[in-house]
This record gives sequence, C-alpha cells and structure tokens, in this order.
Amino acid sequence: MKNTKKILFTFFVSAFSLLLISNTASSQQTAGELFEKALYMEEAKGDLQTAIDLYQKILKRFPENREVAAKAQLHIGICYEKLGLKEAQKAFQKVIDNFPERQEEVAIAKERIAALSRALEKAPHKPTFRKIRIPANPGNGVLSADGKRLAFTSEERLWVIPVAGNVEPDLAGEPVTLTEPIEAWNMSSSLAWSADGKWIAFNAEKDDEDIVYVISSEGGDPFRVPFKPNRQGHPYFFRLSLSTEGKMLTFSGRDEDKKDFMRDTEYYFLGTIPAGGGAINKLDIGHAEQPAFSPDGKMIAFVKGYPFKDGEKLRKTYNVWIIPASGGKSVQISDCSPGSRARSPVWSPDGKMIAFIHEKPDDGNWSKDLWIVSVIDQGKPVAPIAKIELPLMTSHFIAGWTPDNKIGLHLMNPEHNAVYTVPAFGGKAVQVSPLCQPENPRWLPDGKTIFFLDSGKLVSVPAGGGEMTKIPFGTDKNIFESMPGGGNDISPDGTKIVFSGAKSFVKDNKREWEVDICLISTEGKDLTRITKSPTQDRFPCWSPDGKQVAFIRVHGLEKGEWISNIFVVSAEGGEIRQITSDEDQVCWSCIDWSPNGKSIAYFSEDKTIKAIPVEGGKPRFIAKVDKLYRHYELAWSPDGKQFAYTCEGKIWIVPPDGGEPVEVKTGMSARASKIGWSPDGKKIAFSHWTGGDHELWLMENFLPLVKKGTQ
Repeated sequence: MKNTKKILFTFFVSAFSLLLISNTASSQQTAGELFEKALYMEEAKGDLQTAIDLYQKILKRFPENREVAAKAQLHIGICYEKLGLKEAQKAFQKVIDNFPERQEEVAIAKERIAALSRALEKAPHKPTFRKIRIPANPGNGVLSADGKRLAFTSEERLWVIPVAGNVEPDLAGEPVTLTEPIEAWNMSSSLAWSADGKWIAFNAEKDDEDIVYVISSEGGDPFRVPFKPNRQGHPYFFRLSLSTEGKMLTFSGRDEDKKDFMRDTEYYFLGTIPAGGGAINKLDIGHAEQPAFSPDGKMIAFVKGYPFKDGEKLRKTYNVWIIPASGGKSVQISDCSPGSRARSPVWSPDGKMIAFIHEKPDDGNWSKDLWIVSVIDQGKPVAPIAKIELPLMTSHFIAGWTPDNKIGLHLMNPEHNAVYTVPAFGGKAVQVSPLCQPENPRWLPDGKTIFFLDSGKLVSVPAGGGEMTKIPFGTDKNIFESMPGGGNDISPDGTKIVFSGAKSFVKDNKREWEVDICLISTEGKDLTRITKSPTQDRFPCWSPDGKQVAFIRVHGLEKGEWISNIFVVSAEGGEIRQITSDEDQVCWSCIDWSPNGKSIAYFSEDKTIKAIPVEGGKPRFIAKVDKLYRHYELAWSPDGKQFAYTCEGKIWIVPPDGGEPVEVKTGMSARASKIGWSPDGKKIAFSHWTGGDHELWLMENFLPLVKKGTQ
C-alpha cells in the first residue's frame, strides 16, 4: 500500500513538472501565434478592430516579450492610421516611450508620426459646433464680452440668461428680466454690450417713436439716449454698438437731406454720440450701416456698399470697412464678389481679427458662410480670408466672439414644410404635397386640385395627395409674385388666378418697384395687369360672382409710414374704389370677400378681425386675436356660416357674427399659417412648417483655419 502511494506521488510530481515545461514553451509560442493571428486579421481580412484587440492582448499578457510587444504596439498605431483616427499618433508615441531599445520599431514610429503631422497640416481643418439649449428659445440675442451671458428680447422686455446653467454646460440657466414691457425690439441687431460687460444698449419704441435705451447689465432703470435715430426698414440699419465702458454709442441713421440712388430716401450715415447725451459726430464715409466698436473703442468696423451694373439691373456689393472712431480715413478689409454682401462684422477680443457673415449673390438674407479676416492697427488685411461653411443657414447677426475664441451664432434648425388638409372641425391632418415651401393653398371649384406657391413658383397637387405640377408663370419673366401678400386666389369659375405681381427695374439710376394686381389663367397663360399702383397693391381676393377683385393698397411710404386700405376693382381693370378709411386700421395682411358678396373681412391694427360692408358703412367685429402678423390668414367658409383664421401657428373657427373661437385640432405640433376651405366646406387646406427656429450655437476650434487662411 505504501509502495502504491509512493508510485502515485512520483507520477504526479513527474506530470506536474512536464506541465510546467509544456506551459513555458506554449507561452512563448502563444505570443507569436497571437501576433500572427492579429497580423492576418489586419492585412488579409482588413478587420482592423479585431486586430487591435489581439495586439492589445499581447501587450497585456506578454509584456516581458519586448520584441513582440513592441511590434504589437507599432501595429496598433498602423491600424488606427488606417481607420483615420487621431489615436494613431498617440499609439506611435507609446512605441518611442515604452520600447526605446527596439530601434527598428522606434524608427518606424517616428517616421509615421512625421508623416501624419505633414498630412494634418495639409488636410482641411473643420471647426466644431455646439448647440446651447435654451428651453424658452428666444431666437435672438447677443453674448456679453466674456461669453458668459446672453442678452435677448422677448415679450417686449430685455432679458439676460447665463449661457451655461447649473445642470449641464450646454443647457442655459435661468433667464432674468431687466425691464418691464418697454416695446423692446425683437431682433439680434437691436442689442449691444459694452466691452466691460456693465452696460447694454437696445432699440425700442415709444408712442411709435424709434428710441435707444441703455441699462446696467445688473438691472435698474434704463435711460434713454437723448437723440432721434431716424431709422426705418431692414434690421441692418438698427444695429448698435457700445464703446468699452459704455460711454459712446455708434449707430447708422437716416439722412433725409441726402439720397442713395438705389434706396431713394434711405441714405444712412455712420454716427457716434455720448450715451449720456451730446452732439452727434457724423463720420464722412457715405452710406454706411452695421457699425461695431473694436474692443478698445478706437476703431469702428462697418458695412458699405458700392453699385455696379449687372446687365439691365443696378446692384450693389457690400464689404466690411474700418475707420477710427474719431473719424479719418476708412479702409476696406474684405473683398466680396459682385452682388454679394458682408454683414454683421464682429471683432475678436484682441482686436486683431474680424468675423462677418457673407451672403452670396441672390441668396437674400440667408447664408451658410462665415468669413474671418486678420487685420493690423491701420485696418489693413494681413492674411488671406478664412472662409468657413456653417452647418445650418442663418439670417441673424453674429452673437459675439468670446475670450476663449468661441463665436456665437444663431443658426436655423431644419425646416419641414408641406401642404396638409384636415377636417374643417378638427381631426387628423393628412399631408398632400411633397416637402416644399408652400404659400396660399387654394382649391379649384371641383375640389379635386389644390393650387399653391412653392418658393414663389405656382404649382398644383391632387387634393388627395400626389406629386406637384408646375404651372408656367406667364410670358413676362420680369414679373414675379410678391411675398408676402402674393394672393394666389382662384376665380369662382376656376379659370383664373389673381395675384400681386412685382417688377423691379432701374430708372434714372434709381431702383424702382411696381407691385400691381395681375391675372393669369390656371394654365399659366394670358398674364394681364388690372391695376397700376402709385405705391403697392397686395393681398387680392375675388368677389363671389367673379366680377371684381378686392385688394390692399398702402400709402404714407414717403413719410416712413405703412398705412393700408381696402380697394375694389373690376376683374377687367379700370377705375378703383376705396372701401375703408385710415380710421378703420386695416392691417397689411390677408383679406377675404364674404360668400354673399356683402362684406370684406380683414385683420385690424387693434388686434381684431372685422368685416366692412362693400357698399360702405361701419365695420363689425368678428373675433379678437392675440397677435397680428402679415403671414396670418383668414377665410369664410363656402356657406358663410363659419369663419376661419390662423394665429400663432393654430387654426381657429368662429361664427362670423361673433362668438368664442374654437381651435381646429390637426393632431400635429406644426405651425399653420395659410389656409383655404374646400368647396364643399368639409376640409381646410393649410400650409404648415416645423423647424425654422434660430437657436444659439457656439463655433469652436476655428483658429487653425484663420492662421492658414483659406481662399
């Protein structure tokens, strides 16, 4: 028995010794086998991630095998390089740092790092963009000089909000209102911080008068800058800028004694004035707009345009210029192509660069281009302009440039627009058109087809849904449908469309406009004008018998006013008859003729909807509205028993004799604007949109582009 135990013990000792010897040989063999397997996955199979995992196993299991480990680390870098990942350089650096004795692998790693560095220098650099979420998105605002706060306007008040709140870095904090409702203008160009962050200037109105306030950024009573800005028109002309400590204000103001031959009476000078009051210093640089103080307050960047002839058209090119704040010689620093426009110049915190939005010719006020130019003290460019493509469109001014080199931008989120139909008293809406830019959906009398505008082009779709058919828009290619107020109303017999036709031309070196009421067949033929307006005629609609057209004509434009009245003209043209007076407060917006032909409904400036007798008399009340907007619409039901209108993105129905409005539920969160009843009164077609809101983004990591310059 003892001999048996001794034999068994000897056997186990011998077996254990053999196992140790076997495992030692196996371990040396496994490192090599793993490397060969990883190399096969990398080069033969192209499965780079599996190869990386195997190489990392070698480093973890066999660190003492320096030769194989060094090769594994080198090939991790090669795999990352093939994947186009920045981690490749770090992996090659580990070969140099961790395996200095492996000269062959170290030499290859150094060569790879150098090659990657050269490639990165040649490769196009792309900045990064980060969205700042503001739950109650104001869609406007300007960053403080330190980039920590955003001033914005909403509900006619001035607000300030921390850009980074207490929850997440990309989630803004709690907004704080600095003023009571003060008729503050809701646009980015209407705000300006002083460079020390202590003061904010903003545009507002009081008793229909254009004024400028300055207020402490911590709150308090705003004080009015004692001057009359005398501005009107585009937001470009309302831009403000404060000097470093808020002591000086620069602005562009309208000089009625001079005329810009392209804008007639709208000649704008660049001026400065002490914020506390004093004489205006007009800088002698001709028509100028959009001023911006440099951080030290010594220079002003601004935008100036020069005319050129484009065939028969007279157009302008707008560039960024710089001038000493006290006056002197101005210097052009950008070189925009003919017909393009620079807007919204913003200085870098060190005053050595200027960023601005670049609008391509005929792009309107929308752009995806941001340009940055480096300048010296004399204002001369010292490097090629860096041109950056933005990920989304913007029509706003640049929100600011922070000390840590982030540029604030208001970018528009993607739109989703189409024509829908919904049961007249609510239900689930149905999309009947492809995605487009729809305006003014109108039904043919047979109820089978819906006409509307798509980006200014007349199209139609089957009422049950389908592809769009483009309608040729007449033979006069110089006439286009004016927006807003195009009209696009179909005659009761379904053969003609009435619309507001615009034509632009140059006469005696002046830009002239004709906006008249026009007719065209539903087939796109026989274009005719039925009015010849001394000002502008818009928002036309048919009488129920198809014999007359009602429309809105404005007057008071020469005084900077925009007063609307309703007129009627025969569908054959001829003498026009005025239906309303100035006291009726007709809003520059949609009108509609009642089915019985006795009255015309309109939005009133007192935030109501009214109907006025066609033969004269006092208007009667239909409904109260929360807001007025030129893109809101109203429409009688075909039987005249109901009245529909849009307000703040919703469709409402109210009895025409007055009553409580009822919302037409669509089952959608989209915003409705334009509407049209079906001939049987059972459905309402409407144009809707989602998206299109401007949100605050921060652009980062763009300086390498500026240093290189991109042309």
